[in-house]
Amino acid sequence: MAERAAIFACRIFIYLGSMCRILYCQIKLLYDDIKNGAIVRTYKVPLPQYLFNFQDSGSLLLMWILVLMLIQEPILHCLAYSEQFALFATSCMDPGPKEAYAVFSGFAMLLYWLLLVNLSIFSMKISAFVLVCGRVMVEVCLFLMAFLFLIVAFATAITAFHHSLYEFSSVDKGMKTLLDIALGMYPTENYKIMMKESVWVEIAVIVFMILVAVVLLNLLIAQLNMAYKLAHADMEGYARLTRAGIIVTTVEQVSRKRWRKFLESLNFEQRLEFNEGDIGVAGGIQVYEPSNENPTTVDSVRRFGGSTAPNMPWPQDPLAEDQGSDRLEKLEKLVVKAMKSVTDKKDGKGSTGISSASGQQNSSGASTKSQDNIE
Repeated sequence: MAERAAIFACRIFIYLGSMCRILYCQIKLLYDDIKNGAIVRTYKVPLPQYLFNFQDSGSLLLMWILVLMLIQEPILHCLAYSEQFALFATSCMDPGPKEAYAVFSGFAMLLYWLLLVNLSIFSMKISAFVLVCGRVMVEVCLFLMAFLFLIVAFATAITAFHHSLYEFSSVDKGMKTLLDIALGMYPTENYKIMMKESVWVEIAVIVFMILVAVVLLNLLIAQLNMAYKLAHADMEGYARLTRAGIIVTTVEQVSRKRWRKFLESLNFEQRLEFNEGDIGVAGGIQVYEPSNENPTTVDSVRRFGGSTAPNMPWPQDPLAEDQGSDRLEKLEKLVVKAMKSVTDKKDGKGSTGISSASGQQNSSGASTKSQDNIE
C-alpha cells in the first residue's frame, strides 16, 4: 500500500506541477503572440512565432503527451474494479490503458531529457558542442532520407523478382530485411539460402550493401567533416549568443520585486577598492585575484589632482605629452628615411663609390636640415 500511494502521489505531482504549469506557459505565450501580431504563415497555415523555438515547441508536445497519459492513467481506470483490487492499483482486468500509458510515458521521459539541453549554457564548451550537433543533424537527416529511399527502391525491386524467399515476399518484409542487412543484424546463414534460391536477389542485395556501406556512409562522414569545419569557427560566438538569448528570456519572467532585490544585493552604489585604502568609483563588481598573478610596474589608474567641477578645464596629462613626443620622434625617423631613399635614387644611378659617398653626405645634410626644421 505504501508503494502504491507513493506512485499515486508522484503521478499527481507530475500532472499538477508539470502539466498544469506547461499549459499555463503555453496559453501565456500564445496570448502574447496574438496580442503582438507575431503570427507566421507556414504553407498558408498561421502559426504563433513561439512555436519556432525548440524549447517551446518541445514543451507543447510534452504537454499533449501528459494529457494523453492522464486520459490513459491505469490508476483511474482501475477505480472501476476497486472491489476486486486494492486502492491505487496500477494493474487490473483491462490491460489496454496500461499499454498505451507505457508508450506515452516513454516518449514523455525522452522529451523531459531533451528539454534539459538548455542547461548546457552553464558551460561554454558543452553549449558549443550542442550547437555543433544541431548543425550537423541536417546532414544526418539527409543521409537518413537517402537511406530510406534505397531501402524502398530495392525492396520493391526484389519483391518483383521471381523467387520463394519469405523475407522478400512483400514490400514491408523486404524493407525490414534490408534494414537488418544494413545494420548487420541479418543472420549469415540466410545468405547461402538466398544464393541458392535466386542469383538476382543476391546481386541486388550486394549492390544495396555497396551503396549503403561504401557510398552513403563515406559520404555522410565527408558531410559531417565539412559541416563541423564550417561551424567550428563560429561555435563559441553562437554559444554566447544563445546564452544571452536564454538569459534575456529568463529575466523577462522574473518579477520586479525579485529583480530589485537582486540589484540591491550587487551593491552597485558602493565604491570599489583598487588597492588597500585606494577607494575608486562605484558601479562595478569587485573580483579578487592573487597579487602575483598579473604584476604591473605602471599604475593602470590615471589620477588627476585639482577640482572636479564640470566648468573647470581638464588638467594636462603628462603621459599624453610623452606620447606626443614619441609620435614626433617616429615622424622624424620617417622623414629622415624618406629623404635618404630619395637622395640615393637620384645620385646613385651609374655613379662610382665616391659619388655614392657624397650622395650619402648630401642626404645626411638634408636630413640634418629637416631635423632642424622639425625641431
